[in-house]
Amino acid sequence: MTISRRTFIAAGIVGAVALATAGWLKGPHAPPSGLRRRALDADAEAILGAVVPVLLDGALPNTREARQRAIAETLTAIDLAIAGLPPAAQAELAQLFALLALPPIRIGLARVTAPWPRAAPEEVRRCLDRFRESSWSLQRAAYDALHELAFAAWYGNPQAWPAIGYAGPPALG
Repeated sequence: MTISRRTFIAAGIVGAVALATAGWLKGPHAPPSGLRRRALDADAEAILGAVVPVLLDGALPNTREARQRAIAETLTAIDLAIAGLPPAAQAELAQLFALLALPPIRIGLARVTAPWPRAAPEEVRRCLDRFRESSWSLQRAAYDALHELAFAAWYGNPQAWPAIGYAGPPALG
C-alpha cells in the first residue's frame, strides 16, 4: 500500500497536535500506586497495569497472588528499562502514555471506556489488536512499543525462563 505525501503530512500534523494536546492536558488521571518509580508516572503505570496481563496472557502464573507478583515485577522491569533509555525515547514514551491517559483519547481512539485500572481485559485486547492492525503508523508504533516493553521485561526475568525451557545464559569461566 502506497501512502501519498498529503496523507503522510496530514498524519504527521494530526499526531503532533494530539501529542502536544496530551502534554498540555497531562493528568494524572490515575491514582498513584505509592511505589517509587524512576520513569513511570501514575498514568503510565495504570496503562501498563492493564496492558501487561493482556499481552502476557498464557505466560503469567495462574494463581492470583503469583500473577499479581509477576505483573508487579514486570512493571518494575519496564520502569528500569525506560529509565535506561535515551532522553528522547523516554520523552516519546511519556507522550504516548500521556495521550492514552486522556479520557477522550482513551475512549475515542483506544475505545477503552473504563479508566485503565478498571478496564476489562477483552476491551484492552481489542484496543491492542486495533493498534497492531491499524493502517495508521502511529497506532502500530504504539502497539510495538507496548509489546516490546512488556515482552522484554517479562522474558528478561529469570523466573519466566523455566516455562519456555530456557536454562539461562551459559556460565562463563
